[in-house]
Amino acid sequence: MAGYAFSPTAEKRFQELEKKFPRRSSLVLWALHLAQEDLGYITPEAVDYVAERVGVSPAWVKGVVSFYAMFREKPYGKYHLNLCTNLICQLMGADKVEEAICKKLGIGDGETTPDGLFTFTRQVECLAACGYGPAMLVNEEFHELLTPEKVEQLIDALKNQ
Repeated sequence: MAGYAFSPTAEKRFQELEKKFPRRSSLVLWALHLAQEDLGYITPEAVDYVAERVGVSPAWVKGVVSFYAMFREKPYGKYHLNLCTNLICQLMGADKVEEAICKKLGIGDGETTPDGLFTFTRQVECLAACGYGPAMLVNEEFHELLTPEKVEQLIDALKNQ
């Protein structure tokens, strides 16, 4: 278990979760969430630690990490921009919004600005906002009916916070 261990707060939460899930493999998602809260992303050491704590193989845990978009395997910026790329958002102009984001920030899909402030991900398949597209999540905050101008204003506002 060298390299990573839950923080005291995460350890306490993990012990509470253990009581709720008699099937240990059901703890994988929860343990990964705890590790990501501790570290900001999932490291190889966290994969090994979660596997050992839960009692499954590191390959199983790695498979879960790579399957779910909510888990990050590298540091993200302070603001994580998740643009919906589903058909409806594309038809409503997500491609123009994406161009505006990339131009304004000087980064592409999956990249982080050099100052560590923004990470952009356009590989979000659906935000369940078909009536409000193009849509984007900034961290956990939902933004809808985006235009290139609106997204540039949003980025400026975030820079000034």
